[in-house]
Amino acid sequence: MSVTYRHVLMIAELAGDACGLDAAIRGLAPQAERLIVVAVLPSGTFPRLSADAPAEADEETDADFAALRDRVAGAAREVDVRLVPSLSVEALEEIVTTSDIDLVAAGPLPLPGILAVAELRKQRSLSVLWVPQAAMSGDNRPLKRLLCVAMSRRAGTSIAAFLREHTDTSHKVTVLSSAVIADSAAAINVAGIAADVTFLTVSEGLQAAWRDGGVVQGDFDLAVFARFPVGLLASAFLSLPCLVLPPLPTQDWAAPDWRIDAPDIVDDGEPLRVRLEYAAGVGRRAPVPDQEIVFVSEGRVAGCVTTEAGMAQLPASWQSGAYGLFRADRRDASDPVAATEHVVSVIRPGSAPLVLFDANLADRELDMLRNLTGRCDLLAVRMRATRSCQSIRERLRGAGLDGRVADASLVLDEGEALDVPDTVDAVRLARVASRMRGAGFPVTAIVYQGTERPDVAGFAALRPEEVSADRLPDRAPAPRLISPDARLNATGAPLLPGNQIEVELDNARARQWLLSAIAASRERVHVQVYMARDDDIGRQLESALVEAAGGGVQVRMLVDSLYGPHGSLSARNPLLDRLDVVPGVEFRLSQPLAGLPSVEQLKCRDHRKLVTIDGALALLGGRNFSHEYYTGFSEVALTPRSMWREVPWLDAGARVEGPAVADLERSFLQAWTEAGGAPFEVTSVPPAGSVSARVVLHRSLRDARTLETYVALIDMAKSHVCVINGFPMILEIQHALLRALRRGVQVRVLFGQLTPTHAGGPFQGSWAAARTAATSFVHSRVDALVAAGCEAYQFSVPEQPAWEKGLGAVRSHVHAKLMSVDGRLCAVGSANMDLTGGYWESELLLVVEGAPIARGVEARFDELVAHSVQIDRNDPQWRQLAQSREWMRYWPSVLS
Repeated sequence: MSVTYRHVLMIAELAGDACGLDAAIRGLAPQAERLIVVAVLPSGTFPRLSADAPAEADEETDADFAALRDRVAGAAREVDVRLVPSLSVEALEEIVTTSDIDLVAAGPLPLPGILAVAELRKQRSLSVLWVPQAAMSGDNRPLKRLLCVAMSRRAGTSIAAFLREHTDTSHKVTVLSSAVIADSAAAINVAGIAADVTFLTVSEGLQAAWRDGGVVQGDFDLAVFARFPVGLLASAFLSLPCLVLPPLPTQDWAAPDWRIDAPDIVDDGEPLRVRLEYAAGVGRRAPVPDQEIVFVSEGRVAGCVTTEAGMAQLPASWQSGAYGLFRADRRDASDPVAATEHVVSVIRPGSAPLVLFDANLADRELDMLRNLTGRCDLLAVRMRATRSCQSIRERLRGAGLDGRVADASLVLDEGEALDVPDTVDAVRLARVASRMRGAGFPVTAIVYQGTERPDVAGFAALRPEEVSADRLPDRAPAPRLISPDARLNATGAPLLPGNQIEVELDNARARQWLLSAIAASRERVHVQVYMARDDDIGRQLESALVEAAGGGVQVRMLVDSLYGPHGSLSARNPLLDRLDVVPGVEFRLSQPLAGLPSVEQLKCRDHRKLVTIDGALALLGGRNFSHEYYTGFSEVALTPRSMWREVPWLDAGARVEGPAVADLERSFLQAWTEAGGAPFEVTSVPPAGSVSARVVLHRSLRDARTLETYVALIDMAKSHVCVINGFPMILEIQHALLRALRRGVQVRVLFGQLTPTHAGGPFQGSWAAARTAATSFVHSRVDALVAAGCEAYQFSVPEQPAWEKGLGAVRSHVHAKLMSVDGRLCAVGSANMDLTGGYWESELLLVVEGAPIARGVEARFDELVAHSVQIDRNDPQWRQLAQSREWMRYWPSVLS
């Protein structure tokens, strides 16, 4: 496409030099169809109305008129030259209207003439070509080298529309702009501009750039302005032909506080997701209300999407490299480029090494990153939405860095994730890098903030002071696309064949497994537990361990000091005091606390539960040494007067024989030695069956491997997913389940009640209010799943013979952490599906790849839900409850 002005009005003084103005018109509008020339007479002369005017008329005027007519001949297919004694806006408006003028061209005029042309442009929305005296060269070459001046966002939209409509690949354009709109590649793509465009950013404005030599006259053929610079056009300072664009239509331009903002979009192989929020605000950016958003690409409307909680998913057919976007109800879409409120790039894998860095690095730390330019691509990752992406882009450009900004929550699909603290940002950045590597991005390093170095594989984790070119590889890593199945390998847990594994959801059976295994031990028993109570179950296990130690078995016992509770904050546990003095029992406490603890000390606990016997058998799961974990529902005589702690909980565990036992024992060895215990030898274990399994270990703030495992399992599902979880589901897992539902996967969830109830109401006990609030929090994270079509069941046990008659069904707490996918693999362990299990606490998860076991777990799931209460999303009572607990997405992270 080339410049398309067709009907031109030329205004010049008759006695002036019109050759430069004529040449500029020919260069700007070479295909003009009509040219109307209005020649303004010098003061005191008499206009001739035609070539046959009386002889006494001004012969000099007649000669000038003839010369002008000869000069403009051929400038358009139709040329009409007229004389006027003075300029009148009304007369010019009549010409513009009757001749359908789209360009007004003017040469040097006195200030009243300039003001008349400015008013004409405003009234009739016209482009104005202004040729000052210094530019009257008469050179007829095409005007191909353009300097466009756009010092505001609104001016930028006008310049973009001009470049799209009036330039082609033969034009070379420099845009002189403020930092606010200096977003080159994305803006060009959105506007559909074919010309070769570069951006020159200045902060002082046009005159400062000109004065300091930022613009050289010989570099350009034409200057383009979005606004009418009256003072500049009236001065002798200007030495270029100037094109002033029509004023933009009056619109409801958003006040700064209500401008929308969005991170750039990362193409990770999944449907493209965009996050829309308000640019201004205090604290976290608020998502825009749900509404229709128009997306613009290559100067046209690509389509519309409707946001939900500020998020939107783009159709798979959209393949542009950038999008402009605007709110459909706030903009006139007749000119989509002019209506664009914000521009985002689509970030796709490239060939150069890629380094991701925390967008919140300090200025001096950003300076260190500049040393990497030329060696690799750099991408800022906003870890939390407390600053607008646009402000981050401006800061990056000010530091001489690429202004692209990805958003961690968007890549990880965390939603608002208001309960995710900044303490885990280093791990989240590493997870973003791993996710992008899995989509083919050649990530070679991350630059993180924080004191804890995240565990990474395949790329480097660097602090800002460690950044240097010699810490990076010479070439980009080979792109590798990782399927959800292969993402399990990224957890660092190898697939171990040759195991015999059983999974249970039965407290009495788990107790029998444990006591029998300890009784059968011959060499050593290793016990790791989070909590231990001096109750009926605790004393049974104590007796079993004492008896084993008395028979010459080496017993090593590791207990979390804070939740033991023993040895922290002056707490003493009688059960552990007794075991500590038993010959043959070596006892260690994990992370004892002294003095006022920090949040990290309170939250970063070792939550794993594991027992290994003679290095050949392992028992693992979610159970602590306490009554509610190892007592069956039919084994306790419940009455309405029973305390809630007497009510058993639903839990899950696994019994393992084979090579996986060695990995489990090595995990105990690491925790044991970190707690001060002496090392011991771990030997390999021969095959014991035909089942393959992975031992996934999560190490507090160093990684999020169990969380990654759960998400990978859900993303693998093709048919169905069964989840048993009793803790407030982290939004990332919730979103993974929502994605599965959108794929047509059947999702079934079983959850519980932290305050157990019977037909007559809740069982009594301490912390009743807190447990009731926690129950609502758990249920609030299931509500979105129910609304999306998930089969959700509240765990319920029918009345048992041992219970007081009339007690009715009991709704109890679910402490199990279990997931099964497609009847072919399942996961069980200590890792809760909440924020604490995902990031804070160290966890253990066994992933079993065996259809018979997974189908057995799902059969047991069917038995449990057969007696449980299914949530009906059409139930008015559930809808009212769900609405009343929506606020719980703001639940403090420390309490989650």
